[in-house]
Amino acid sequence: MPSIENMIAWMQARKGKVTYSMTSRMDPNSYDCSSSVFFSMITGGFLSVGSMGNTETLFGMSGTKLKEISRGEVQRGDIFISGTPGGSAGSDGHTGIFLSNGSFIHCSYTHNGIAVDTNDAYMSTRLPHHFYRIVGSGSANTDSKPQMVTLNLDGQFGNATAKRLQEYFDTAGKDGVISHQYKQTFNQNIYAAQFDSSLTGSNVVKALQRFLGIGQDGLFGQATIKALQKHLGKTQDGTISPVSDSVRELQRRLNANKL
Repeated sequence: MPSIENMIAWMQARKGKVTYSMTSRMDPNSYDCSSSVFFSMITGGFLSVGSMGNTETLFGMSGTKLKEISRGEVQRGDIFISGTPGGSAGSDGHTGIFLSNGSFIHCSYTHNGIAVDTNDAYMSTRLPHHFYRIVGSGSANTDSKPQMVTLNLDGQFGNATAKRLQEYFDTAGKDGVISHQYKQTFNQNIYAAQFDSSLTGSNVVKALQRFLGIGQDGLFGQATIKALQKHLGKTQDGTISPVSDSVRELQRRLNANKL
């Protein structure tokens, strides 16, 4: 018989004991937001063993296994899904399980694992929140898709690559735009860049520079490009080409979630 308490117990047993990972989301020691909810629902008897998916999969259960409710109706055992149906993959989606109307348990990048929160902001401050009650059990149309978006290894530094870099470093505003860059010949092929003359720089570039152990001005200049190329084991010419071996290697490593 399906059990909300068994579902929640799966989460509680791993609180503070596992880490967050979009790539190793099926590992006994690491999960992401959606895989942890799926494993919890399986343990609770609401999904059949082997079911797996992401926030898009959960959205797809609305009207069958899940019934949408209002925030005020939320009670123990209900779930939230943050994001927009059809566009919630990667960092554009999040999910967790309510312990009460005022608290929920979830696996998040912020906590690097499973934790309990009482502030709705931890569901996401930039995404819409949706609330659901589980109304069915047994098999469902699941698709085993990961939460993380897999990059095409096209060697082009576009918005998708920039967004995965923002997700990797968990910088604010995961919009796929590398803001406030100063355009020069060696960085003009960073297609995700927003060029202006402010010299303000970008948070994600600062995070990358910090990771590379160089000065953190937030600008994708030649020194930053060379340091990145060196780290990636590629030719250090300080230039991002229209189709770049360095960017292709960056994409490969982002897909592996390990720079």
